Amino acid sequence: MAATALTDAERWPSLTEDGRAMLDRLRAHPSAPLYNHACGDRLTSQSVADLKSYQDTLRAGQHGWTSTQEPPWVADLVDRVYRTVPRYRGHTRPERFTDVPLTDRIDLLSRAFECVPDDADLSDLIVYRTSGSRGPAATVPMSPGFNALDLPVIEHVLAKHGVAVSGGEDRVSLVNVYAQPVAYQFASVSGYLGGAGIVKLNLDPSGWRVPGDCVSFLDSCEPEVYTGNPISLAALAELPLRHNPKAVISGAMSLSDTLRRRLEKRFACPVVDLYGITEVGLIAWRDHDVHRILPRRLYVEILDENGRCCEPGVAGEVTVTCGENPLLPLLRYRTGDHAALDWRYGPVLVGLDGRAPVRFRRTNGSWVNSIEITHVLSPLGLVAWQLHQGADGALTLSVHETGAPGPDVIARALTTLMGDVPLKLTLDNLARATKPQRYTSDV
Repeated sequence: MAATALTDAERWPSLTEDGRAMLDRLRAHPSAPLYNHACGDRLTSQSVADLKSYQDTLRAGQHGWTSTQEPPWVADLVDRVYRTVPRYRGHTRPERFTDVPLTDRIDLLSRAFECVPDDADLSDLIVYRTSGSRGPAATVPMSPGFNALDLPVIEHVLAKHGVAVSGGEDRVSLVNVYAQPVAYQFASVSGYLGGAGIVKLNLDPSGWRVPGDCVSFLDSCEPEVYTGNPISLAALAELPLRHNPKAVISGAMSLSDTLRRRLEKRFACPVVDLYGITEVGLIAWRDHDVHRILPRRLYVEILDENGRCCEPGVAGEVTVTCGENPLLPLLRYRTGDHAALDWRYGPVLVGLDGRAPVRFRRTNGSWVNSIEITHVLSPLGLVAWQLHQGADGALTLSVHETGAPGPDVIARALTTLMGDVPLKLTLDNLARATKPQRYTSDV
């Protein structure tokens, strides 16, 4: 990343003078976090207009599919993919959609370029690497417009809870919080939200100059919405903040009812639980005991372990088809998450088993969450691993044998984070499991 850096004009093509003033305010704030990254939305005026019109699609609320019939746009998407995507080109297009081969993250590991259409516009290409919280990390090519698609979707869901994001160049609309030893921290503005400020920061003390800066900075921002995972939001709730947001959004991990109620009481606002994956964006939002599938150009199947469609109410793997990312149209993409599909005023996921947070105990008694362990092990180039902590605190780490470095390298990386915890490390063939469960703990 040191070889190339965008200018501010490239990061924010539609930046106005007032938007620049907001950016300067966030960057120069006396209590600002120790920024270690720079990131803009890269949205042109046309991209913003396209995102605004996408709200009409969401408001229409039409999924266009049933438990027995794919939406009409699927056939055109399959035709386009088989005509333009290298991975499919040259193969005979199946007559039935259910005969289209399944895909998963393995296909996006080392040869993601084969999934990019030949006619895709690469002039504004973004390449994102997922955290790999379940299974191998994926390489995801996308456009700035698709990257920002979550914003109108979030607005749509918040409206269901009676919340409107005002935006505008005089306010901070979104603050994304993390709570881990190392995380990207940056200030940005959103063209879609009218130049409103957006901040990503780390609640860990290592991300700030002096104690107290975090609370001072957040209260001065007065964000409309906080976003984060359950672990970081739980840490946010412990801070003596004076300002309450309009809403709190949780994602990336399963949110327990207990924590949701605690957050609602602490911040006196709705707490929204979203489910999605980087590859296709947001998929569903939790409504009481189910997750309502969003009315996007998105088709969801539930498949059994043999790849057959499950009957309504029968749990299986959540599998999605989506053509909204122009650089990565996906056909029958297995997410690794499990749920049943039912119909309650539209399609819903029942019993969604997503990426639940797992905490591990260090030798000094402090806790580490699974995302932090992922950040330590991912740079080693591991394809997959399974980590378990027994009731006695001892760790058992099983690493997929292909391409793995020496055991000493792996052990040193893990114990640097965890301390001198008893560790048993083995190299195995984890491909035997359909989707290895990365993290488990008896503690």
